Amino acid sequence: MSSASSSLSHQASTGVSADGPVRITDRDEPLYAEDLLVGDVYELGTTCATEAEIIDFARRFDPLPIHIDPTAAAAGPFAGIIGSASHSMALYSSVASAVFVSQLALVAGKGVERLRFPNPLRPDAVLTASIEILDVTPRFRGEAATTDRADLRCRGQLTEADGRPVLTMEPLQVIRYRVPQRRA
Repeated sequence: MSSASSSLSHQASTGVSADGPVRITDRDEPLYAEDLLVGDVYELGTTCATEAEIIDFARRFDPLPIHIDPTAAAAGPFAGIIGSASHSMALYSSVASAVFVSQLALVAGKGVERLRFPNPLRPDAVLTASIEILDVTPRFRGEAATTDRADLRCRGQLTEADGRPVLTMEPLQVIRYRVPQRRA
């Protein structure tokens, strides 16, 4: 993987809320559940993959002709090599993990819902990763009166420069509260 084509751009690691930009890098402490507001959108940075990187990734993880054979791919429905769904997920994860997830007071990942690939991953396309906070819900265990954990549901997206999405999904994580929450 060449550093120019797959390096992370941390310059866009700010979000937008009703109150203005939300900065998530260079923090002294992690982002706790209290810090995340529903509706906040974080622009995480950019990434891309060259044709050679797409082919190398696919040879290892998804060796279909549309991903590894330029001649066969040129005759196919996308008129050229496209990256696999797994490669799109890996590109998103590399940016989101470095810029957002690593800043969370994270307990664990829970899963991914509504995973979609509406447009193909094309060689050399500059992709912007973003994440929107959809829900932060206290996570009570059994009949416990308090909790120090929350379920965080977000909308993650990788988009091309023209705004077309290459990947959309709703990742779910368990994160900590700074101050334990009481049951209502």
